[in-house]
Amino acid sequence: MANKKVEEKCVKCAGHAILLCMCANIFLCAFKGIIGYFTGSLAVMADAAHSGADVMDAIIAMIATKIGNKPPDKNHPYGHGKTEFIGGGIIGLVLLTGAALIAVNAVTHLLKHTPQPPPHFIAIFAALTSIAVNEMLFRRASCAAKKVNSAAIEAEAWDNRADCFSSMPVLFGVIGAQFGFTRLDPLAALLVGILVGKVGFELLSKNIHGLMDMPLHPDDTKRIKKLVVATPGVKDISYLRTRGMGRHYMADMQIMVGARTTVKKSNVIAAEIKDVLQREIDHLEDITIVCKAETEKEKVLTD
Repeated sequence: MANKKVEEKCVKCAGHAILLCMCANIFLCAFKGIIGYFTGSLAVMADAAHSGADVMDAIIAMIATKIGNKPPDKNHPYGHGKTEFIGGGIIGLVLLTGAALIAVNAVTHLLKHTPQPPPHFIAIFAALTSIAVNEMLFRRASCAAKKVNSAAIEAEAWDNRADCFSSMPVLFGVIGAQFGFTRLDPLAALLVGILVGKVGFELLSKNIHGLMDMPLHPDDTKRIKKLVVATPGVKDISYLRTRGMGRHYMADMQIMVGARTTVKKSNVIAAEIKDVLQREIDHLEDITIVCKAETEKEKVLTD
C-alpha cells in the first residue's frame, strides 16, 4: 500500500514537472523575445525561438505521457507505454532540426564580413535568466523521469538542458560583443548547435531502440538471473528475455526445477520469484515464468 502511494505521488509529480516546463518556456520565449527585440540582439532572439520550440516539446511530452499512462484495454492488451517512446523520438527530431538551424545561422554570420553593432548589455540578463531557469527545469524533469521511468519526460528534461547550453554562447557572445569581439557569438553558437544536435541524436536513437523492444541493461539482467537462481527450488534458468513497454518492463523466462517437483510446488516457486523480482527490480511488472523439470533440460541459447 505504501509503495502504491509513493508511485501515485511520483506520477503526480511527473505531471507537474511537464506543466512547469511548458509554463516556464512560454515565459522564457516571451521574455527573451522582448529583450532581444529592444536590445537588438540576434542571439537572444534566436534563443527565444528555441524556447518557443521547447513549448511544443513540452506539449508533445504531456500528450505522450497522458496516453502512455493509460491502462491496458481490448485493443492494447500490453498498455500504451510505447507512446512515450514516440513522443521522445519527436522531441529528438525537434532538437536535431533546431541544432541544424542554429548551425546554419552561425555559419551564415561567420561568412558575413559586415560589422554588427554590439547589443545592449541588458541582453546579458536574459541569457543568465535562461541558463538558471532551464537548469532548474532540467533537474526537476530529470528527477521525475527517473522516478516513473518515462522516456518522454526524460526527453523533455534533456531538451531543457540543451536550451541551457544554447543560452551559454548567447551570454559569452553578448559579453564579447561589448569588447569588440563580434565574431565570438556565431562561433559559440556553432559549438552549441553541435552540442544540441548530439543530445537530439542520442534521444532519437534511444527512443527508436525503445520502440524495437530493447532489453533491460545487462547489469539488471544479471541481477535478475542471480535472484532467480537464488530462489529455493530453482536449479537453473534456461532463458531470460526482457523488453521495455514505456515506463514498465516485461520479462519472460524458463526455469529448471527438480524432477520430482509437483505442479503446485512449481507454482509456489514461480510466485515467489515474481514477488522478489517486482520488489528488487524497479519498474519490472509483467513477468511470465515457465517451469520445466530438470530431467527435461535441453541445451538452449541464454542471454
